[in-house]
Amino acid sequence: MKILLTTHVFLPEYFGGTETLVLGVALALKQRGHNVTVVTGYPEKDKLGDINQFDEYEVDAIRVIRFTHGRTVLGGQSSVMQNDYDNSVFEARFRQLLVEIEPDVVHFHHLERLSIKAIDACKERKIPAFLTATDFWYVCPTHTLLLQNGKMCDGPANGGANCLKHVTAVSQPKWMSGIVDSISTGVVEGIMCCLKRSNIRLSGRVGDVQALARRNEIIRARLLLLDKIFVATSHAQRVFETAGITGGKFRVLPFGIKSHGYVKRIRQRTDRPLVLGFIGSILPHKGLHILVEASRLLPADAAVSIKIYGKSPVEDSDYIKNLRMLAQDDKKIKFYGTFDNAKMPAILDGIDTLVIPSLWHENMPLVSLSAQAAGCPLIASDIGGLSDVINPGENGLLFRTGSAAGLAQIIMNLLDDHDLLEKLSGATVRPMNIDQYVDELELEYQKVRGS
Repeated sequence: MKILLTTHVFLPEYFGGTETLVLGVALALKQRGHNVTVVTGYPEKDKLGDINQFDEYEVDAIRVIRFTHGRTVLGGQSSVMQNDYDNSVFEARFRQLLVEIEPDVVHFHHLERLSIKAIDACKERKIPAFLTATDFWYVCPTHTLLLQNGKMCDGPANGGANCLKHVTAVSQPKWMSGIVDSISTGVVEGIMCCLKRSNIRLSGRVGDVQALARRNEIIRARLLLLDKIFVATSHAQRVFETAGITGGKFRVLPFGIKSHGYVKRIRQRTDRPLVLGFIGSILPHKGLHILVEASRLLPADAAVSIKIYGKSPVEDSDYIKNLRMLAQDDKKIKFYGTFDNAKMPAILDGIDTLVIPSLWHENMPLVSLSAQAAGCPLIASDIGGLSDVINPGENGLLFRTGSAAGLAQIIMNLLDDHDLLEKLSGATVRPMNIDQYVDELELEYQKVRGS
Protein backbone atom coordinates (compact mmCIF):
# COMPACT_ATOMS: atom_id res chain seq x y z
CA MET A 1 0.00 0.00 0.00
CA LYS A 2 0.94 3.63 -0.43
CA ILE A 3 0.53 5.22 2.98
CA LEU A 4 0.74 8.90 3.85
CA LEU A 5 1.42 9.94 7.47
CA THR A 6 1.16 13.47 8.85
CA THR A 7 2.58 15.16 11.91
CA HIS A 8 2.83 18.84 12.88
CA VAL A 9 6.64 18.70 13.29
CA PHE A 10 9.26 16.03 12.64
CA LEU A 11 12.86 14.99 12.90
CA PRO A 12 15.64 16.05 12.85
CA GLU A 13 14.70 19.36 14.51
CA TYR A 14 11.91 17.89 16.63
CA PHE A 15 12.06 14.56 18.43
CA GLY A 16 9.23 14.43 20.94
CA GLY A 17 6.80 11.60 21.51
CA THR A 18 4.60 12.21 18.46
CA GLU A 19 7.59 12.48 16.12
CA THR A 20 9.17 9.34 17.58
CA LEU A 21 5.91 7.42 17.16
CA VAL A 22 5.47 8.55 13.55
CA LEU A 23 9.03 7.54 12.65
CA GLY A 24 8.57 4.15 14.30
CA VAL A 25 5.31 3.55 12.43
CA ALA A 26 6.83 4.72 9.13
CA LEU A 27 9.86 2.43 9.43
CA ALA A 28 7.77 -0.57 10.46
CA LEU A 29 5.38 -0.05 7.55
CA LYS A 30 8.27 0.34 5.12
CA GLN A 31 9.87 -2.88 6.36
CA ARG A 32 6.62 -4.63 5.42
CA GLY A 33 6.88 -3.40 1.85
CA HIS A 34 4.60 -0.38 2.04
CA ASN A 35 5.48 2.90 0.31
CA VAL A 36 5.47 5.52 3.08
CA THR A 37 5.57 9.32 2.90
CA VAL A 38 5.54 11.66 5.89
CA VAL A 39 4.02 15.13 5.49
CA THR A 40 4.97 17.56 8.22
CA GLY A 41 5.32 21.19 9.21
CA TYR A 42 8.16 23.37 10.40
CA PRO A 43 7.37 26.53 12.38
CA GLU A 44 9.69 29.33 11.34
CA LYS A 45 10.12 32.38 13.56
CA ASP A 46 10.24 34.74 10.59
CA LYS A 47 7.11 35.73 8.70
CA LEU A 48 6.86 33.96 5.37
CA GLY A 49 4.79 34.39 2.24
CA ASP A 50 2.67 31.86 0.39
CA ILE A 51 5.35 30.54 -1.99
CA ASN A 52 8.50 28.42 -1.71
CA GLN A 53 7.32 26.93 1.56
CA PHE A 54 7.58 23.23 0.68
CA ASP A 55 10.72 21.14 0.45
CA GLU A 56 11.67 17.47 0.71
CA TYR A 57 14.27 15.44 2.57
CA GLU A 58 14.69 11.96 4.01
CA VAL A 59 14.87 10.51 7.50
CA ASP A 60 16.13 6.91 7.61
CA ALA A 61 15.22 6.58 3.90
CA ILE A 62 11.64 7.74 4.58
CA ARG A 63 10.46 10.49 2.22
CA VAL A 64 9.48 13.63 4.12
CA ILE A 65 7.58 16.56 2.59
CA ARG A 66 7.87 19.64 4.78
CA PHE A 67 5.71 22.76 4.97
CA THR A 68 7.60 25.71 6.46
CA HIS A 69 5.34 28.39 7.88
CA GLY A 70 5.58 31.50 10.00
CA ARG A 71 3.29 32.89 12.65
CA THR A 72 1.43 34.97 10.11
CA VAL A 73 -1.64 34.99 7.88
CA LEU A 74 -1.37 32.94 4.70
CA GLY A 75 -3.35 32.16 1.60
CA GLY A 76 -5.48 35.28 1.61
CA GLN A 77 -6.77 34.58 5.10
CA SER A 78 -6.90 37.29 7.72
CA SER A 79 -6.42 35.38 10.97
CA VAL A 80 -3.35 33.75 12.49
CA MET A 81 -5.68 31.70 14.70
CA GLN A 82 -7.46 30.31 11.65
CA ASN A 83 -4.15 29.18 10.19
CA ASP A 84 -3.55 27.20 13.38
CA TYR A 85 -6.19 24.68 12.26
CA ASP A 86 -7.30 25.70 8.75
CA ASN A 87 -4.29 26.69 6.66
CA SER A 88 -5.39 27.15 3.06
CA VAL A 89 -1.83 27.08 1.66
CA PHE A 90 -1.20 23.68 3.20
CA GLU A 91 -4.63 22.40 2.21
CA ALA A 92 -4.05 23.28 -1.45
CA ARG A 93 -0.68 21.49 -1.51
CA PHE A 94 -2.07 18.50 0.36
CA ARG A 95 -4.79 18.10 -2.25
CA GLN A 96 -2.07 18.09 -4.92
CA LEU A 97 -0.15 15.43 -3.01
CA LEU A 98 -3.21 13.19 -2.91
CA VAL A 99 -3.32 13.38 -6.71
CA GLU A 100 0.44 12.88 -7.12
CA ILE A 101 0.94 10.09 -4.55
CA GLU A 102 -2.48 8.42 -4.80
CA PRO A 103 -2.26 6.99 -1.27
CA ASP A 104 -4.32 3.96 -0.31
CA VAL A 105 -4.45 5.19 3.29
CA VAL A 106 -3.84 8.50 5.06
CA HIS A 107 -3.01 8.35 8.75
CA PHE A 108 -2.97 11.70 10.53
CA HIS A 109 -0.96 12.03 13.74
CA HIS A 110 -1.22 15.80 14.13
CA LEU A 111 -2.59 18.71 12.10
CA GLU A 112 -1.64 21.77 14.11
CA ARG A 113 -0.81 24.69 11.78
CA LEU A 114 -1.48 22.41 8.82
CA SER A 115 -5.19 22.00 8.05
CA ILE A 116 -7.99 19.99 9.57
CA LYS A 117 -9.60 20.22 6.13
CA ALA A 118 -7.04 17.73 4.86
CA ILE A 119 -9.59 15.23 6.17
CA ASP A 120 -12.19 16.64 3.72
CA ALA A 121 -9.70 16.17 0.89
CA CYS A 122 -9.30 12.48 1.77
CA LYS A 123 -13.01 11.81 2.02
CA GLU A 124 -13.74 13.58 -1.28
CA ARG A 125 -11.33 11.15 -2.98
CA LYS A 126 -12.69 8.21 -0.95
CA ILE A 127 -9.31 7.59 0.69
CA PRO A 128 -9.51 5.85 4.09
CA ALA A 129 -8.43 8.32 6.77
CA PHE A 130 -7.33 7.61 10.33
CA LEU A 131 -6.14 9.72 13.24
CA THR A 132 -3.91 8.92 16.19
CA ALA A 133 -4.55 11.61 18.79
CA THR A 134 -1.32 12.10 20.73
CA ASP A 135 -2.53 15.17 22.63
CA PHE A 136 -5.66 17.30 23.05
CA TRP A 137 -5.07 20.00 20.44
CA TYR A 138 -8.32 18.98 18.73
CA VAL A 139 -10.34 20.25 21.69
CA CYS A 140 -7.88 22.80 23.14
CA PRO A 141 -5.84 25.38 21.19
CA THR A 142 -3.12 25.17 23.85
CA HIS A 143 -2.95 21.32 23.63
CA THR A 144 -3.04 20.82 27.39
CA LEU A 145 -6.53 21.59 28.77
CA LEU A 146 -4.57 23.14 31.65
CA LEU A 147 -5.79 26.48 32.94
CA GLN A 148 -3.57 29.21 34.35
CA ASN A 149 -4.77 28.47 37.87
CA GLY A 150 -3.56 24.88 37.55
CA LYS A 151 -7.03 23.38 37.19
CA MET A 152 -7.97 21.07 34.35
CA CYS A 153 -10.51 22.11 31.71
CA ASP A 154 -13.12 19.78 30.18
CA GLY A 155 -12.91 21.45 26.78
CA PRO A 156 -14.86 24.16 24.94
CA ALA A 157 -17.94 25.46 26.77
CA ASN A 158 -20.25 28.47 26.63
CA GLY A 159 -19.72 28.89 22.91
CA GLY A 160 -15.95 28.86 23.37
CA ALA A 161 -15.97 31.70 25.90
CA ASN A 162 -13.73 29.69 28.22
CA CYS A 163 -11.31 29.08 25.33
CA LEU A 164 -11.03 32.80 24.65
CA LYS A 165 -10.23 33.52 28.28
CA HIS A 166 -7.71 30.66 28.35
CA VAL A 167 -5.92 31.61 25.12
CA THR A 168 -5.81 35.28 26.11
CA ALA A 169 -4.31 34.38 29.49
CA VAL A 170 -1.44 32.39 27.96
CA SER A 171 -0.71 34.50 24.88
CA GLN A 172 -1.53 38.15 25.57
CA PRO A 173 -0.21 40.86 27.93
CA LYS A 174 -1.56 40.73 31.47
CA TRP A 175 -3.53 43.95 31.03
CA MET A 176 -5.42 42.47 28.08
CA SER A 177 -6.07 39.10 29.71
CA GLY A 178 -7.25 40.96 32.79
CA ILE A 179 -9.82 42.89 30.77
CA VAL A 180 -11.11 39.75 29.04
CA ASP A 181 -11.25 37.83 32.30
CA SER A 182 -13.26 40.61 33.94
CA ILE A 183 -16.04 40.33 31.35
CA SER A 184 -18.81 37.94 32.37
CA THR A 185 -18.86 34.56 30.65
CA GLY A 186 -22.37 35.24 29.32
CA VAL A 187 -21.26 38.44 27.58
CA VAL A 188 -18.20 36.73 26.09
CA GLU A 189 -20.40 33.86 24.90
CA GLY A 190 -22.70 36.34 23.16
CA ILE A 191 -19.77 38.03 21.42
CA MET A 192 -18.36 34.67 20.31
CA CYS A 193 -21.76 33.60 18.97
CA CYS A 194 -22.16 36.80 16.93
CA LEU A 195 -18.66 36.53 15.48
CA LYS A 196 -19.13 32.86 14.59
CA ARG A 197 -22.32 33.56 12.65
CA SER A 198 -21.06 36.70 10.94
CA ASN A 199 -20.50 36.51 7.18
CA ILE A 200 -17.94 39.31 7.43
CA ARG A 201 -14.35 38.09 7.43
CA LEU A 202 -12.61 40.01 10.17
CA SER A 203 -8.90 40.60 10.65
CA GLY A 204 -6.43 41.30 13.42
CA ARG A 205 -7.27 40.32 16.97
CA VAL A 206 -11.00 40.41 16.29
CA GLY A 207 -10.41 38.01 13.39
CA ASP A 208 -8.52 35.71 15.74
CA VAL A 209 -11.47 35.73 18.14
CA GLN A 210 -13.80 34.93 15.24
CA ALA A 211 -11.58 32.01 14.19
CA LEU A 212 -11.47 30.75 17.77
CA ALA A 213 -15.27 30.93 17.97
CA ARG A 214 -15.52 28.70 14.88
CA ARG A 215 -12.67 26.35 15.79
CA ASN A 216 -14.46 23.68 17.80
CA GLU A 217 -17.34 23.26 15.36
CA ILE A 218 -15.04 23.04 12.32
CA ILE A 219 -12.65 20.52 13.90
CA ARG A 220 -15.40 18.36 15.40
CA ALA A 221 -17.19 18.07 12.05
CA ARG A 222 -13.97 16.82 10.39
CA LEU A 223 -13.13 14.31 13.11
CA LEU A 224 -16.51 12.68 12.58
CA LEU A 225 -15.51 12.01 8.95
CA LEU A 226 -12.57 9.82 9.98
CA ASP A 227 -12.74 6.05 9.68
CA LYS A 228 -11.13 5.56 13.09
CA ILE A 229 -9.60 7.62 15.88
CA PHE A 230 -6.90 5.86 17.89
CA VAL A 231 -6.25 6.95 21.47
CA ALA A 232 -3.71 5.42 23.84
CA THR A 233 -5.90 5.34 26.95
CA SER A 234 -9.55 5.13 27.89
CA HIS A 235 -9.01 8.40 29.75
CA ALA A 236 -8.12 10.14 26.47
CA GLN A 237 -11.31 8.79 24.91
CA ARG A 238 -13.35 10.19 27.80
CA VAL A 239 -11.72 13.60 27.38
CA PHE A 240 -12.67 13.74 23.70
CA GLU A 241 -16.19 12.49 24.31
CA THR A 242 -16.70 15.01 27.11
CA ALA A 243 -15.69 17.71 24.63
CA GLY A 244 -18.35 16.50 22.16
CA ILE A 245 -16.28 14.22 19.90
CA THR A 246 -18.58 11.21 19.80
CA GLY A 247 -19.94 8.76 17.25
CA GLY A 248 -18.20 5.47 18.00
CA LYS A 249 -15.06 6.29 16.03
CA PHE A 250 -12.62 5.52 18.84
CA ARG A 251 -10.35 2.59 19.48
CA VAL A 252 -8.12 2.46 22.54
CA LEU A 253 -4.75 1.28 21.25
CA PRO A 254 -1.75 1.74 23.57
CA PHE A 255 1.33 3.05 21.80
CA GLY A 256 4.10 0.70 20.73
CA ILE A 257 7.81 1.33 21.14
CA LYS A 258 10.99 0.06 19.57
CA SER A 259 11.80 -2.65 22.08
CA HIS A 260 15.22 -3.53 20.68
CA GLY A 261 17.96 -2.78 23.19
CA TYR A 262 15.80 -2.85 26.31
CA VAL A 263 16.78 -5.41 28.91
CA LYS A 264 14.65 -5.50 32.03
CA ARG A 265 16.99 -4.86 34.94
CA ILE A 266 15.56 -5.33 38.41
CA ARG A 267 16.47 -2.26 40.45
CA GLN A 268 17.66 -2.73 44.02
CA ARG A 269 18.56 -0.30 46.77
CA THR A 270 22.27 -0.27 47.54
CA ASP A 271 24.64 1.99 49.43
CA ARG A 272 24.90 4.33 46.46
CA PRO A 273 22.46 7.25 46.03
CA LEU A 274 18.99 6.58 44.66
CA VAL A 275 19.03 7.88 41.07
CA LEU A 276 15.87 9.68 39.94
CA GLY A 277 15.43 10.70 36.32
CA PHE A 278 13.34 13.16 34.33
CA ILE A 279 13.22 12.77 30.54
CA GLY A 280 11.14 15.12 28.41
CA SER A 281 10.45 18.63 27.20
CA ILE A 282 11.15 21.28 29.80
CA LEU A 283 7.84 23.12 29.72
CA PRO A 284 5.60 24.34 32.56
CA HIS A 285 2.89 21.71 32.02
CA LYS A 286 5.50 18.92 32.22
CA GLY A 287 5.99 19.87 35.87
CA LEU A 288 9.77 19.60 36.21
CA HIS A 289 9.66 22.40 38.77
CA ILE A 290 7.67 20.08 41.04
CA LEU A 291 10.60 17.64 41.07
CA VAL A 292 13.09 20.44 41.73
CA GLU A 293 10.94 21.77 44.58
CA ALA A 294 10.61 18.25 46.00
CA SER A 295 14.38 17.90 46.00
CA ARG A 296 14.67 21.06 48.08
CA LEU A 297 12.28 19.54 50.63
CA LEU A 298 14.47 16.48 51.16
CA PRO A 299 16.92 16.34 54.07
CA ALA A 300 20.30 17.82 53.16
CA ASP A 301 21.96 14.42 53.56
CA ALA A 302 19.37 12.47 51.53
CA ALA A 303 21.18 9.93 49.35
CA VAL A 304 19.54 11.03 46.12
CA SER A 305 20.83 11.99 42.67
CA ILE A 306 18.55 13.61 40.08
CA LYS A 307 19.35 13.43 36.36
CA ILE A 308 17.40 15.77 34.09
CA TYR A 309 17.34 15.09 30.34
CA GLY A 310 15.60 17.39 27.88
CA LYS A 311 15.35 20.95 26.73
CA SER A 312 12.83 23.71 26.20
CA PRO A 313 11.68 24.86 22.74
CA VAL A 314 12.33 28.35 24.12
CA GLU A 315 15.66 28.18 25.95
CA ASP A 316 15.53 31.74 27.26
CA SER A 317 11.97 31.50 28.58
CA ASP A 318 11.11 32.80 32.04
CA TYR A 319 10.27 29.23 33.03
CA ILE A 320 13.77 27.99 32.21
CA LYS A 321 15.39 30.93 33.99
CA ASN A 322 13.30 30.41 37.12
CA LEU A 323 13.89 26.66 37.03
CA ARG A 324 17.66 26.99 36.83
CA MET A 325 17.61 29.57 39.61
CA LEU A 326 15.57 27.19 41.76
CA ALA A 327 18.01 24.34 41.12
CA GLN A 328 21.33 26.20 41.09
CA ASP A 329 22.30 25.52 44.72
CA ASP A 330 21.01 21.94 44.76
CA LYS A 331 23.98 19.60 44.28
CA LYS A 332 21.66 16.62 43.89
CA ILE A 333 20.43 17.94 40.53
CA LYS A 334 22.29 17.83 37.22
CA PHE A 335 21.05 18.87 33.76
CA TYR A 336 22.22 16.65 30.88
CA GLY A 337 20.44 18.16 27.86
CA THR A 338 19.06 15.97 25.08
CA PHE A 339 20.24 12.69 23.59
CA ASP A 340 19.69 10.57 20.50
CA ASN A 341 16.65 8.33 20.96
CA ALA A 342 18.81 5.28 20.22
CA LYS A 343 20.54 5.93 23.54
CA MET A 344 17.30 5.65 25.53
CA PRO A 345 18.01 2.10 26.81
CA ALA A 346 21.42 3.17 28.12
CA ILE A 347 20.02 6.35 29.69
CA LEU A 348 17.27 4.43 31.47
CA ASP A 349 19.77 1.81 32.63
CA GLY A 350 21.45 4.58 34.62
CA ILE A 351 18.23 5.55 36.42
CA ASP A 352 16.56 3.77 39.34
CA THR A 353 13.13 5.34 38.88
CA LEU A 354 11.66 7.75 36.33
CA VAL A 355 9.71 10.74 37.61
CA ILE A 356 6.84 12.15 35.50
CA PRO A 357 5.49 15.13 37.48
CA SER A 358 3.13 16.38 34.76
CA LEU A 359 0.36 18.87 35.50
CA TRP A 360 -1.76 18.04 32.43
CA HIS A 361 -3.59 15.00 31.05
CA GLU A 362 -0.64 13.04 29.67
CA ASN A 363 -1.59 10.69 26.86
CA MET A 364 0.61 7.69 27.74
CA PRO A 365 4.02 9.31 27.13
CA LEU A 366 6.35 7.00 25.20
CA VAL A 367 9.09 7.48 27.78
CA SER A 368 6.82 5.84 30.37
CA LEU A 369 6.60 2.76 28.14
CA SER A 370 10.35 2.74 27.53
CA ALA A 371 10.93 2.87 31.28
CA GLN A 372 8.62 -0.10 31.82
CA ALA A 373 10.51 -2.07 29.17
CA ALA A 374 13.76 -1.36 31.02
CA GLY A 375 12.37 -2.38 34.41
CA CYS A 376 12.50 1.22 35.60
CA PRO A 377 9.46 1.96 37.81
CA LEU A 378 7.56 5.22 37.54
CA ILE A 379 6.78 7.93 40.05
CA ALA A 380 4.07 10.07 38.50
CA SER A 381 1.32 12.59 39.06
CA ASP A 382 -2.05 11.02 39.87
CA ILE A 383 -3.66 12.31 36.70
CA GLY A 384 -5.43 10.68 33.76
CA GLY A 385 -3.12 9.14 31.18
CA LEU A 386 -0.50 8.38 33.81
CA SER A 387 -2.77 6.67 36.32
CA ASP A 388 -3.89 4.45 33.40
CA VAL A 389 -0.33 3.10 33.14
CA ILE A 390 0.53 2.76 36.83
CA ASN A 391 -0.93 0.44 39.46
CA PRO A 392 0.11 2.27 42.65
CA GLY A 393 2.32 0.16 44.88
CA GLU A 394 2.74 -2.49 42.19
CA ASN A 395 4.67 -1.12 39.19
CA GLY A 396 4.99 2.49 40.31
CA LEU A 397 3.86 5.19 42.70
CA LEU A 398 1.50 8.15 42.34
CA PHE A 399 1.45 11.48 44.14
CA ARG A 400 -1.12 14.27 44.19
CA THR A 401 -0.73 16.37 41.05
CA GLY A 402 1.32 19.49 41.68
CA SER A 403 2.36 18.44 45.20
CA ALA A 404 6.11 18.77 45.74
CA ALA A 405 5.59 17.62 49.32
CA GLY A 406 3.79 14.49 48.12
CA LEU A 407 6.61 13.70 45.70
CA ALA A 408 9.23 14.30 48.39
CA GLN A 409 7.42 11.88 50.70
CA ILE A 410 7.43 9.16 48.03
CA ILE A 411 11.17 9.66 47.51
CA MET A 412 11.71 9.29 51.26
CA ASN A 413 9.61 6.10 51.24
CA LEU A 414 11.93 4.65 48.60
CA LEU A 415 14.95 5.60 50.70
CA ASP A 416 13.52 4.15 53.91
CA ASP A 417 11.99 0.95 52.50
CA HIS A 418 14.88 -0.93 50.91
CA ASP A 419 12.57 -3.60 49.43
CA LEU A 420 10.16 -1.21 47.71
CA LEU A 421 12.29 -0.35 44.68
CA GLU A 422 12.95 -4.01 43.89
CA LYS A 423 9.26 -4.85 44.26
CA LEU A 424 8.18 -2.06 41.89
CA SER A 425 10.89 -2.84 39.36
CA GLY A 426 10.04 -6.53 39.28
CA ALA A 427 6.37 -5.77 38.54
CA THR A 428 6.96 -3.52 35.53
CA VAL A 429 5.09 -4.80 32.49
CA ARG A 430 6.72 -4.92 29.08
CA PRO A 431 4.68 -2.71 26.70
CA MET A 432 3.56 -3.46 23.17
CA ASN A 433 6.42 -3.17 20.69
CA ILE A 434 6.15 -1.11 17.52
CA ASP A 435 5.70 -4.19 15.30
CA GLN A 436 2.74 -5.39 17.35
CA TYR A 437 1.34 -1.86 17.24
CA VAL A 438 1.64 -1.69 13.45
CA ASP A 439 0.05 -5.15 13.18
CA GLU A 440 -3.07 -3.59 14.69
CA LEU A 441 -2.89 -0.55 12.41
CA GLU A 442 -2.63 -2.76 9.32
CA LEU A 443 -5.69 -4.72 10.40
CA GLU A 444 -7.67 -1.49 10.75
CA TYR A 445 -6.45 -0.26 7.36
CA GLN A 446 -7.51 -3.51 5.70
CA LYS A 447 -10.92 -3.53 7.37
CA VAL A 448 -11.78 -0.17 5.86
CA ARG A 449 -10.24 -0.87 2.46
CA GLY A 450 -12.07 -4.17 2.23
CA SER A 451 -15.46 -2.80 3.25
